[in-house]
Amino acid sequence: MPTNAIGLINLEHSHSAVVDHLLITSLARHHGYHLAHTLTIDADTYMPTALIVGTAHKHHASIILAPTLGHFGASPKAVALTCTLIIPDLTLPASGSWKPNP
Repeated sequence: MPTNAIGLINLEHSHSAVVDHLLITSLARHHGYHLAHTLTIDADTYMPTALIVGTAHKHHASIILAPTLGHFGASPKAVALTCTLIIPDLTLPASGSWKPNP
């Protein structure tokens, strides 16, 4: 069974949510992940870091895929405490010990 991943689109850093979703889908396919959900946030999202991590947990995902690091907002390192972050040209491995239960 493939590893679950979620996608992340931050509308503040997106020129086209459709193109970003296609990129996330392509990343998931390329790495062999199951894309369980794609989360869309914007400048009005309350506590985006908590929402991103909570969404990953809800979908048993240890990977978060995004078009660029900018989509993670001001705290990509905080998200990387719990999940591996993958963008097209960079992978930030999870630095914490949390592992999702299937």
